[in-house]
Amino acid sequence: MKDFGLFAERDAARAERKLGELTRFAARREIMLETIDLDALDRNTAFDILETDEDLAETIAFGPIYVHHLATIEAQRAQIAATLPRAA
Repeated sequence: MKDFGLFAERDAARAERKLGELTRFAARREIMLETIDLDALDRNTAFDILETDEDLAETIAFGPIYVHHLATIEAQRAQIAATLPRAA
């Protein structure tokens, strides 16, 4: 799977911005690809384009789940930090 950098983010806000950028990129890419005749391309190039599209769609599909996961972890860290002084 092609790495679009979303799952390397460890901050929910940055990951959400990155997901928005990827979504806009995918929309612009789709418009551009509609103008290309994939049958006219060589087989490897067409395969690379379709594979990248699949990877991009998968990243965008799982992106909101990952962003939610990061936000949940941040909230849990904050909750643990708030309860640690009481435990001591």
